[in-house]
Amino acid sequence: MALSNLSQKAFKFETVENKEDSLFIHHQLKKGHTAALELLSLLNGTFVDPAGTPHAATILSAAAWLTGASLSQSFLDQKYALPGTTIMPEDVSKQWEHLVYLLEFYNFQRADVPVGRVVLAAMAAPVCFKPQVGMSCVQSELQQRYAMVMKQYGFNARDGAHVGVMLCSILIQEYSQAALIDIDAATGVVAQGIFEAARQCLFP
Repeated sequence: MALSNLSQKAFKFETVENKEDSLFIHHQLKKGHTAALELLSLLNGTFVDPAGTPHAATILSAAAWLTGASLSQSFLDQKYALPGTTIMPEDVSKQWEHLVYLLEFYNFQRADVPVGRVVLAAMAAPVCFKPQVGMSCVQSELQQRYAMVMKQYGFNARDGAHVGVMLCSILIQEYSQAALIDIDAATGVVAQGIFEAARQCLFP
C-alpha cells in the first residue's frame, strides 16, 4: 500500500484541527510506514515455506499477534506508571475495536462495519490458509524485536499497535491482490488475531 494512500486515509480518520497537527500526523505516519516495512522484512525472512518463499498465512497471523501483544503491553505500561490501576476487559475490547475500525478504514475506506461482522469474515479464509506456528512461538521469538523496532522509531507500545495495523493492512492488500485470500477474510483473520493476542497476554 502506497504511503500517499495511507496518508490520505489517516487524515480522514483522525481529527486534524490545524496545519501543525496535520504535519505532525503526516510525520508520525511516515515513520510508522517505515517501521512497518522493516517489520515486514523481518517477518518475510523468518517465516518461509520449504521452498524458501514467505509463508503468507503465518506472516499475516504473526503480524496480528504481535500487534495484539503490543496493545496489551500498552495497558501494562499504564499500570506500571499508575500503581493501583486495574486493567478491565472492556477497556481492552474498546481499544481493540478502535484498531479494527482503523483497519477497516485502511482497507475499505470506511469505519462503520460492525466489528462482529469483520471477525466472522475470518471463517471464509481458505482451509489451506493456516499459520505454520502458534501465537506463543511468534511472541517468544519476535515480540522483543518488535518492541526494539518501535523504540528505534520513538514509538511506545500503544503507537506500536497502530504501526501493527499499518503492517497488517499492507499484508492484506498484498495477499488479496495476489488472490491468496479474500480481503474481507484477511481483515477478519487480523482482527481476530489482534484480539486473541491482547486477551491472552493480559488475561491468560
